[in-house]
Amino acid sequence: MSNRYVAVNWNRQKRVYDTVIGLGAPLLVALFFMTTLLTHPHVTAETGLIRGLGLTALVLLHVILCIGPLCRLDPAFLPLLYNRRHLGVTMCMIALAHAAFATFQYHALGDRNALLSLLVSNAAFGSLAGFPFELLGLAALLILMLMAATSHDFWLSVLSPPVWKTLHMLVYLAYALLIGHVALGAMQAEAGVVGPLLLGAGALVVIGLHLLAGLTERAPDRKRSVAEWVPVCRAEDIPEAGAKLALVGGERVAVYRYAGRLSAVSNVCKHQNGPLGEGRIVDGCVTCPWHGYQYRPDSGTSPPPFDDKVPTYDLRIEGGQVVVQRQANPPGTYVEPVPDRVEAAGLPVNRDERPFYIGYQDRAPAAVARHTRRAVTLIGVLAAGTIVSLALAQEPFADSRFEYGQPRTIVGRITARPYPRLEVPSPAGVTQYLLAAAGKHGAASLVAPFDGRVVRLVGSLAQRGTAKLLEVDSIASGAGSAVPAVAQRALGDFELRGEIVDSKCWTGVMNPGQGKTHLDCAVRCLSGGLTPLLVIRDSTGRESHLILTDAQGAPLPRSFLPAVGRPVAVQGQVLREGELLFLRTSPEAIRVLR
Repeated sequence: MSNRYVAVNWNRQKRVYDTVIGLGAPLLVALFFMTTLLTHPHVTAETGLIRGLGLTALVLLHVILCIGPLCRLDPAFLPLLYNRRHLGVTMCMIALAHAAFATFQYHALGDRNALLSLLVSNAAFGSLAGFPFELLGLAALLILMLMAATSHDFWLSVLSPPVWKTLHMLVYLAYALLIGHVALGAMQAEAGVVGPLLLGAGALVVIGLHLLAGLTERAPDRKRSVAEWVPVCRAEDIPEAGAKLALVGGERVAVYRYAGRLSAVSNVCKHQNGPLGEGRIVDGCVTCPWHGYQYRPDSGTSPPPFDDKVPTYDLRIEGGQVVVQRQANPPGTYVEPVPDRVEAAGLPVNRDERPFYIGYQDRAPAAVARHTRRAVTLIGVLAAGTIVSLALAQEPFADSRFEYGQPRTIVGRITARPYPRLEVPSPAGVTQYLLAAAGKHGAASLVAPFDGRVVRLVGSLAQRGTAKLLEVDSIASGAGSAVPAVAQRALGDFELRGEIVDSKCWTGVMNPGQGKTHLDCAVRCLSGGLTPLLVIRDSTGRESHLILTDAQGAPLPRSFLPAVGRPVAVQGQVLREGELLFLRTSPEAIRVLR
């Protein structure tokens, strides 16, 4: 307990637990990241880090949600409850890092503000499969941030325990939102069963523990009585310095026996509604098992300088039974303790030998410390196993590469229409590179002054299969061999099924650069003028890509953007121009498949 607000009441226990949290959480992120890099060599580092941060936060949230019911089932887990707030703040910071990094990666450096892009890039609210899962994650993050910001006892005092408790019960809403965020997002990008199985198992564990703890909580409530004086138990059944619980007048009451006397107080601690009846008499005061708040058993008042108060109850002994008056006294009302008559009757004294944990003491009882070490070790092993399993279960990433930080100089001819590309003479004829500017922008403005001219271009290569793209660093007039003209040949009219992607990410700047999780980024890239591609796959899984234009061969209007990142059927005329395939179509000829 403390009569003034400080950031952390540091003691040896708190330092140990915070050290475990401070080392363990980053290790889980690193474990996912390194496992992914070792087993999926084509992944981009940004993708590995974003996924690692998100999964670590989700695993920690499961741990946090399980601590409460575990403590209700076994008090030996109380050290985890005492330190749960720090774990919650850590989890929130990791979730915030995941969200910030993902928002920057998928929405920044484009033609719109990143936060605005997050809200408007995907508007498929009427489709379950297409629903903008990012908004579910954003809503959950706002709840977690509110909880982290109000986690200190200062806010508990200002808001009052009932309001504070109600606010922090929103964690269950945040959990439900995150389940939806994962199920409608990352899980749709993975075809395997490991992710759904682990997510379902985690939800079952959380729900099961809460239901089991709830059934245990209801046990004392089954013995209801409408009498004015409610029987509790025999005095000798109450452990020395401990309590028995009873439902009196619809409220749980803790009847304590101490130093040959009996007193009854409300079971609800004023701090966080902790169960006082599961506490002990320590230094003459009822001590809450959750956070160590103390109250005198005869008056329900905290010892000076504290001023918390809980209701007290009148009680007496009738026919060997302890009975409690139905009506509670106002908080802080002194009630003369009743002699228990146990020793006078020669009855054995019931002593509870179980160790009692008080978080603000420097050391935990040896038995509790051993249990905590085992519990933390088991939790760590399960968390690490979950992280590694999910890393291994990821779908293979495409064989693509991006030579970031390794610019190359290439001499060739610029063709600006319909989308910028560089044509370079080669032994086989002409090699064609799509061009992009930095960030989520096309290169049209960069190449416009050089259309049809031979240039010396410096840029970084991204390549996936036969698709090649250069992110332009600089362009200058150059001299070199004449570049042969590339003939265009019509191949016929077709309806093709596939996915519309942006050429920059798909060729290797981001991996994966397709699917629903990449949808928002593709919208920003294509809105910024990058070349749109329709990616199709044959029965063997081999990919082909076609550049999308309008019916006259000009850039496709942006009204096609709602179809990006989803399965589509596109009708139009296919043409070949050197190495490249073009599909002349219109936004009206693009149909999103259900």
